[in-house]
Amino acid sequence: MNRSCTRACVKDVLLRLLLFIFPACALLPLTYVVPKLNPFKPPHFDLTGPLALTAYTITESAGQFGIPVIATLMFTYLVSRTGISWKQRTVHAMVIVLVLTPLLGGGAYLNEHFVKPTFRVHRPNIIELATTPIDSPALKMSAEAFYNLPDKSSRSAYLANILRAKDFETVKLHGLIREHWISETGYSFPSGHSFSSMMFATFFLAMGLTFFSGRRLWVFHLLLLWAVMVCYSRLILRVHSPTDICIGGFGGCVVGTVAFLLVRLILAVASPTHRI
Repeated sequence: MNRSCTRACVKDVLLRLLLFIFPACALLPLTYVVPKLNPFKPPHFDLTGPLALTAYTITESAGQFGIPVIATLMFTYLVSRTGISWKQRTVHAMVIVLVLTPLLGGGAYLNEHFVKPTFRVHRPNIIELATTPIDSPALKMSAEAFYNLPDKSSRSAYLANILRAKDFETVKLHGLIREHWISETGYSFPSGHSFSSMMFATFFLAMGLTFFSGRRLWVFHLLLLWAVMVCYSRLILRVHSPTDICIGGFGGCVVGTVAFLLVRLILAVASPTHRI
């Protein structure tokens, strides 16, 4: 396939991708109103029941262990498709890994060590603990003082002493969610989970639209649904605000699209005579 056809195919994929990404992104701003509509003690969701545990499971699927598993499964599904030689499989696999690894790893590093510290936005649950109850806040210090502790491990240790105390009753937490709060003591903006999940969903959906059709695309559509659910899980668990989720999710879609274009460009150079 010649280069002009390759460009036309990329344009077609991007247009079809937009048909799925736009509705998904449109769901993210609804996080601003969802807490007001929930039946559990507005404006928050109960963090001890089935909904909270489901949100926790979903959010963990986009964590440091979940993302590699999902990426491996989608990667395997993509490169094991029929109709291409083992040489093409190897080239495609290498290109995808070489593009995704620095974008995801580098993006996560920049977000955690540069972007978040620059904006210094406090997590909603920390603000809640620093202001509730009014007469004697559970955190025993302001949110600003909490984030002025030396580092993330120091903040986690301090928070653990409070949340694991037998007399702690400010917020009812399931044990798993309590430990999640203790581990998530970095700054809030933007949401890394939302960024990672939407990036993966966008990239693999674009690749799926390139190489698959019909029923074989359902896996990639489910991946996009999963990404949106990850974004909402962060809100339900109270560790991110709607703004964190929206900016993180939108950013993930942009980077995922860039990753797709980079892969297509590299493959076009590497295999100019094959349909990529």
